[in-house]
Amino acid sequence: MQDVDFRERVSGKPYVSLLDDIHRKTKPKSYLEIGVQFGDTIKLAECATIGVDPRFKCETNIIGRKPSCHLFQQTSDAFFEEHDPSAILGRPIDLAFLDGMHLFEFLLRDFINTEKHCAAESIIALHDCLPPGFYMTSRDIADANHPNSAFPGWWAGDVWKIIPTLQRYRPELSMIIADSAPTGLVVVSGLDPNNNSLSVNYDSIIASSKPMDKSALDEYWSSVSITSAESINFGHFNRFRSIN
Repeated sequence: MQDVDFRERVSGKPYVSLLDDIHRKTKPKSYLEIGVQFGDTIKLAECATIGVDPRFKCETNIIGRKPSCHLFQQTSDAFFEEHDPSAILGRPIDLAFLDGMHLFEFLLRDFINTEKHCAAESIIALHDCLPPGFYMTSRDIADANHPNSAFPGWWAGDVWKIIPTLQRYRPELSMIIADSAPTGLVVVSGLDPNNNSLSVNYDSIIASSKPMDKSALDEYWSSVSITSAESINFGHFNRFRSIN
């Protein structure tokens, strides 16, 4: 089956540049990153920081001007089971970037566990939720090199499912689905650490999750409302800087 190609709809400001904008314009005092890998995004932070990855591959200066940087080489599930990020940071998480395992249930758990340590004014950014091709949405990473893929080597998995899930179970959340290259960036705000809708319904959400077929990908792209990364107004995000 021939691959689809939606790259023109996700060709805006690169996601690393958009994350840099978020850091510079909102000035978080605490930052959590799940899925650090090479360190290209965690190095943007200049505040107290936690990085979680089962295997760090950083070959760049990720410390920079950070007053503290705590690195945990373990899975995100193990991290949240064993540690209290808000206690480590000394305050709620102001900004989080979730880019861990590219499977829906992992991202959903990461979101649930992260929000518990946020405040209403905090921001959670999600990566890879606008996959421009079909084969990269497979749950099998081997399909990243499918001979019919228009994006050889790209694997976003099925984390795109987080968007319709949040829309259904957490409609009060604010979501900006940015066209950041190459696979989008979702900026979530209006958080509620006391809301348990996702955790209560977790089992049924996962049980009802189905593999994406090509027609479903077309439908998904037709249903999402995409915002230009260049046009995002960060003014209303600045409130969390006043958290004590």
